[in-house]
Amino acid sequence: MPVTLKDLYFETRKTLQDGGVDNVDNIARDFIKHNIDVADIDIIISSEREILSSTVKDVQEGLKRRLDGEPVSRIFGENEFWGIPFKVTPDVLDPRVDTEIIVDAAIKKFIGDPPEAVLDLGTGSGCLIISLLTEWPKAQGVGVDVCKKALAVAGENARINKIEKRLKLVQSNWGDSVKGKFDVIVSNPPYIANHEMPNLPKEVKNYDPILALSGGEDGLNCYRLIIKEIKNLLKRDGVCFFEVGFSQADDVTRLVEDSGLSVDAIHPDTAGIPRVVEISFGEK
Repeated sequence: MPVTLKDLYFETRKTLQDGGVDNVDNIARDFIKHNIDVADIDIIISSEREILSSTVKDVQEGLKRRLDGEPVSRIFGENEFWGIPFKVTPDVLDPRVDTEIIVDAAIKKFIGDPPEAVLDLGTGSGCLIISLLTEWPKAQGVGVDVCKKALAVAGENARINKIEKRLKLVQSNWGDSVKGKFDVIVSNPPYIANHEMPNLPKEVKNYDPILALSGGEDGLNCYRLIIKEIKNLLKRDGVCFFEVGFSQADDVTRLVEDSGLSVDAIHPDTAGIPRVVEISFGEK
């Protein structure tokens, strides 16, 4: 018996609901739209459209992966960040809404006086540097990552978002191979402490690269390395924006102040948790 678009939608929705997945309506539509060239409204007005058995199988295979804990963005190989599309692979961290706080804080800091040079340490998918270059059309950027495969993903995302001519990608252990000084430095470094790794949600620990998660014994190893490099990479009137983990803002603040730099602000995420530390030389 032929499967219609209506059948597929309700079967997909029920499978997700039975599997304990939240937001089943939106996710069911997303699975259908990913496999069939339809819009949301088509699911209603073209509900009797017959669907190929191969397409039904593709949807079912994707649903199985989701019920096994794989995030939708990993199944589709793409995610949205700052309203623009990004390819994601097993080699990069899946972009998260909380990380958009860095972009928001940086843009507000430079209203009316956009920066010329931006550095992203640990660029991964490139979501930070590409979003900022999209907002600052005259800026030039450098994205750094130790992982060659991650840089390839960032390069593809730069092309997708049409800023590849303004972005240089460098394979480096943080700032070791970076030349020049920058108006803005952003980073979302690994910050999960070793003892916290086994307790991460399976959507994270089973699918995000360990290299992008593990911050060492106390979760602060990468901050120690990056903060030491700021004075060599940041212009005297420049600003850094670093994402921090839950309850890490005070520890990172101490590391910054011990280095002789200044924490100008701590920006909370949508849940009110301190999420981004803003750093400068403290000169007015």
